[in-house]
Amino acid sequence: MRNFIIAALAFVLCACGPKGYQSYTWEYHEIDSRYDSGPDTAAIAAIAKYDSSMAALQEVVCYSKDVYAKEKPESGLSNLMADALREFAGQRTGEKIDLGLTNFGGIRTELPKGAVRIYDIYSISPFNNYVTVLDVKGLALRKMFNRMAETGGFQALSGIKMTVADKKLKECLVGGKPLDDNRLYKVATIDFLVTGGDGMDFGDGIVASIDTGVTLREALIDILRQKMAAGEVLDLRKDGRITVTYSNDK
Repeated sequence: MRNFIIAALAFVLCACGPKGYQSYTWEYHEIDSRYDSGPDTAAIAAIAKYDSSMAALQEVVCYSKDVYAKEKPESGLSNLMADALREFAGQRTGEKIDLGLTNFGGIRTELPKGAVRIYDIYSISPFNNYVTVLDVKGLALRKMFNRMAETGGFQALSGIKMTVADKKLKECLVGGKPLDDNRLYKVATIDFLVTGGDGMDFGDGIVASIDTGVTLREALIDILRQKMAAGEVLDLRKDGRITVTYSNDK
């Protein structure tokens, strides 16, 4: 027997609001073969209670050429997430953002083909992770990227071209130029990673930090709306920003 769970959509909508715990409730409705022969009025009535709350989630924010899933070390979907994060942070702060960094673990499902609704973006990015802009020492970034190379713990990145061979970082370009250990870089990321989520560690490399108060989900929705307004249909691809090879590869 399967359980059909209806969550109070007020919880989903209020997640766009200020930080802090948001309460929610749910109801369980058992679904079995009894409902295959015709409509179940009780279930229809239960769903109808949330129709008004669902309406805002049905807004189309972009169109997608295909179904796209995440894949390490890079994928079209993870690249979109990191690029949107970086682009939004630049628009929000008026600063040139060198790097975008978010986590693969925060990408929870695929981007669907065709019309992409706010509901879909909530499914892809369900967590209230807030866009944060950092000034980070180049040396701290190098140590971080070296750890990614050694462990295979790559995250979604933007503004970078990284070449890894046999778990060693061979090349790291930021904005087309070699990573400079002595320079400060503007990094758009999420608060979850700043505080050590997914094992990320900036060490003592963070010099300044700005919390935008905007979730990654909201940032993605904003950028996707801009793309749709410009007539762009998402055609997500790998672009070689992270290349990983092993000497025994055939």
